[in-house]
Amino acid sequence: MNALIREKGGTFSLNKTEPIHRWYSYVEGYSSCLIAEELKTLLALKPNIETIYDPFCGTGTTALVASTYGINSFYSESNPFMQTVIETKINEVQKLDDVATSMLIEYLALVNDMKIEKYASWNGFEKFFGERQLSELLTIKNLIFQEDNESVKRILALALSAIVVKVSKMTRRGDLRYATEKEYREENVLECFTDKLNEMIFDIQHHRTIVKCGTTKVSDDARDNDYVDTFDCVITSPPYLNGTNYIRNTKLELKLNDFITSENDLPDFHSKGIVAGINNVSKRTAIDSILPVVEPYLEQLQPVAYDERIPKMVAGYFRDMDMVIQKLSRSIKAGGLFTMDIGDSQFAGVHIPTHLILSDICAQHGFILYDEEILRERRSKNGMVLTQRLLRYRLEK
Repeated sequence: MNALIREKGGTFSLNKTEPIHRWYSYVEGYSSCLIAEELKTLLALKPNIETIYDPFCGTGTTALVASTYGINSFYSESNPFMQTVIETKINEVQKLDDVATSMLIEYLALVNDMKIEKYASWNGFEKFFGERQLSELLTIKNLIFQEDNESVKRILALALSAIVVKVSKMTRRGDLRYATEKEYREENVLECFTDKLNEMIFDIQHHRTIVKCGTTKVSDDARDNDYVDTFDCVITSPPYLNGTNYIRNTKLELKLNDFITSENDLPDFHSKGIVAGINNVSKRTAIDSILPVVEPYLEQLQPVAYDERIPKMVAGYFRDMDMVIQKLSRSIKAGGLFTMDIGDSQFAGVHIPTHLILSDICAQHGFILYDEEILRERRSKNGMVLTQRLLRYRLEK
């Protein structure tokens, strides 16, 4: 793997210029070039790959790269907004014809000519926007949601979703938070939307043929994957055990697309998907089973953890990942390949070697680690050196 892909491919940064991949920027994602290089490596080992599964699909990078190779993909993703991103970039693009593309172009004029309605409230979300930005955003949304052509509607909704943080008072720097005075820039919603839509129309006109086949949703939660002997390989990046709240980070997009009504609805999503963030557990949460391989780290954490939920989060994460990996061992064909992008963590100075623990769990379910590659090093706030790695396994049933 060349130096540029090794250094930056594990982040989303290289996707920002890639057709279709660039439609929605995802801080937690990896770049298409990393997956393309990995897929080439796997095809050299196993030339007859016909199906790929990503149990934590995010914005669909793995599925879209698979589609460019003509390989059928399958996915799980617990965030309903992310599901719409995946479906739009692959399945909806595949359905588009010249008529639909012309309709998208017509919307550029419609948006510029529409009368802006005034909105003062939005179920508590008005606090995240300036008054003009909120009115422009919701006026465009109402225009889009009246569209009858589902493919056109989804493309337009994704274009608006892609700019919703940019035109708000918020910024995404790892976590979603209010922008500081230096960071904040008052944006023109109409200009941002038309710029994004123009970009997407360009990609549709010049690059939509790269989408050679569709993708299929397996389940919301990867633990509910009940497929048996179906997948030739898996390429994925599970949520990192770092306290990031993947639902809260997309609350503006969830609200814009009507998946939530108010912030009070967010806790309902925290209980879905695997435990990876501090908001997935509470002081009342009981972890019903603790894996023996995790116990030594919990013993180190419990006396020093600055939040009593942290040991529960760590125990819950590996319990849930054990369930995911067990399901993978059933759904991947014998001899199938499994590549996982993962990083280690630290809490209160206690190092949690996530890659080693997950490899131990994988071995218990028949996955043999045959290769490992460090993509990049990172440094935690207390100075501890952490790594991002690709772990490569072969399933021996």
